[in-house]
Amino acid sequence: MSEPKSVRSSTDQLDRLAASRDLWPGGTLEAWRGGSAPVPDRVLWPASAEEVQAVLGAATRDGIAVVPYGAGSGVCGGARGRAGSWVLDTKELNHLGRVDPESWSVEVGAGVIGQQLEDWLEGQGYTLGHSPSSISCSTVGGWAAARSAGQLSSRYGVFEDMVLALEAVAPGVGRFTVGQGGSAPDGWMDQLLGSEGTLAIVTRATLRVWPAPGARWLRGYRFASVSAALEAMRGLMQGELHPSVVRLYDPVDTRIGGRTRPRSGDRGREGAWRWLLATLERIHRLPGVYERALVLPLALPGLLNRIFDRLASGCLLIVGWEGDPQSVEVLSSVGHRLLCERGDDLGAGPGQRWYASRHAVSYKLMPIFEQGGFADTMEVAARWSDLEGVYHAVRGAIGQTAVVMAHMSHVYPEGGCIYFSFAGRGDPEVYRRTWSRALDAVLAAGGTLSHHHGVGSLKAAAAAREVGPAVAGWRALKAQLDPAGILNPGRLFVDVPGGDPGPPAPLRPEDHLARAPIGAGLEARRALGEPLWPHERLPGLPRWQRSPWQTSWIEVAGEVDGRRCLLGRGPRSAVGPDLRPWLAQHGGAVATWAVAAEGPRWLGEARPVQPWAVAWQLLRSDLRPAVLIVIDGALRVGFRGPAAERLGALASQRVPGGLSEIPWAPASIPSGPLEPCGIEDPGIVHVTAQGVFRRIG
Repeated sequence: MSEPKSVRSSTDQLDRLAASRDLWPGGTLEAWRGGSAPVPDRVLWPASAEEVQAVLGAATRDGIAVVPYGAGSGVCGGARGRAGSWVLDTKELNHLGRVDPESWSVEVGAGVIGQQLEDWLEGQGYTLGHSPSSISCSTVGGWAAARSAGQLSSRYGVFEDMVLALEAVAPGVGRFTVGQGGSAPDGWMDQLLGSEGTLAIVTRATLRVWPAPGARWLRGYRFASVSAALEAMRGLMQGELHPSVVRLYDPVDTRIGGRTRPRSGDRGREGAWRWLLATLERIHRLPGVYERALVLPLALPGLLNRIFDRLASGCLLIVGWEGDPQSVEVLSSVGHRLLCERGDDLGAGPGQRWYASRHAVSYKLMPIFEQGGFADTMEVAARWSDLEGVYHAVRGAIGQTAVVMAHMSHVYPEGGCIYFSFAGRGDPEVYRRTWSRALDAVLAAGGTLSHHHGVGSLKAAAAAREVGPAVAGWRALKAQLDPAGILNPGRLFVDVPGGDPGPPAPLRPEDHLARAPIGAGLEARRALGEPLWPHERLPGLPRWQRSPWQTSWIEVAGEVDGRRCLLGRGPRSAVGPDLRPWLAQHGGAVATWAVAAEGPRWLGEARPVQPWAVAWQLLRSDLRPAVLIVIDGALRVGFRGPAAERLGALASQRVPGGLSEIPWAPASIPSGPLEPCGIEDPGIVHVTAQGVFRRIG
């Protein structure tokens, strides 16, 4: 065997055992019942891209599977070592670069732990804005691999929106960089993000950052029903109010977590789990109940769910804004007024308690396994018109075999994510049946199987069903990047035929979406409604050349080898790589995108000496205009939604000489190809907070 001598490695039994598992609860249940996971032959810790390449070269020569491993916090079995494999642990790829104050970016190694990165940025006055619950036990490379999302994604975007460039190593092509300044094809970025180590090993990332927020506003609201709360949430997002936090706890989670009741102290996000644990412990103290007995609450989940449903009423919504103090004041005051029209104001307490304990999750669930049960989570996503239906369908499916509650977070103009927490009897067959029913329910109700946990081995068969024949796009790139198939085999997609998704479903008015043939020009698309982000051509600019909130298409439908295919069932889906661009080029027929909601519009114009420099500074002062363009030397700045006029007044204060209001006129966003340039370049056509761009040629 030709393992690379220059790379630190170990065959020690403890090291190999540690790399044989991630945090997949199915693996924990397996271990607690005395089972053993497949143990890899060797663990390696490369410290550079060159050493990663040496590992992959040696593994390719000997036909050895390589499993990438970050911090092991994945919950879908995607990083578990395999028998006979090498585990490539990335934690020595721990480079931390200083923030570039000009481009608002930072270069960081793939093995850096998230909290370490955020602390490093905080010391320099910046934030990444990525705040997953696992921030203290997940890595930058893992975030890229699974298309991670943080708790502030409504404002900062999901992780893929933060990536400007990725350095990676693949067995078939060696070391490469994709994205800003990279030489690899742009399309590789769409597939590398979410590929879970099956295409290449990410070694370094260049990420966009933001100044640390100068103000933070958080508040809680009580709503009579999930339906009423969802309407309020949709109003915030489609009203372009850009909140940082929007989290809805369903009636059961609200009730057993005590979330709407004023209280002293803080039980944190785990209030509901602690209640369940306390119940189990009380039952175990009863005479005649033996250690690890199948306790009543988990043995009779249907009964307990019905009891909870009868006791529960009302739900808690936590909403917050952060950023520039003036922007926060405008947006939060308008948002607060809208929320109070439908719900009851609970004050700042619930929001502040959530923020203080926002990362206190998943660390106290082991007693459920110890007492004969299992605990797990499942995050799915859907459009607004499908969200409540998906919630009830999945909750009903899980509730047959497990106690279930849910919260809804990560919301966007087109929809949001539902995060289910559930506990059941610690029987592997019960666990398998619970997941099987839940995944079937998601697909039947029109949702996507994953929003930010990825696929791993847990969802691989269901993911193949959702992606359908478009999996050919991933296989084509894998044949190029990993021709020997050594990278994380058996994960992400398995050979399960995808079902026929049928034609794209009719669009619902509340989703504010439009649909037309791929290739339709901007004017044709405008005839169907004002595009939320009017790219000249879809899909618009590469993600690293546009602002995180400037999305392009939502859904792509077409045929691959005569079989129908539909991608984009839910917002920001993490079911593997983003294959929509590939499908658009290989059989895509129809695209769906977001259109702006009806409501107030405000547009102002000015003629400053350097209009693009002023536009750039407006973005860097924490404004998010719907229109930001220079036409014949005139700067135009526009806003939509209930805060449009107040935001226009705020922008006017920041433009030399102010802005004069003019009639509303949407402006297009260039589709490229573009290249970076200086702020004084006469050819500028587009700006983001991180860069200035001109057309190529």
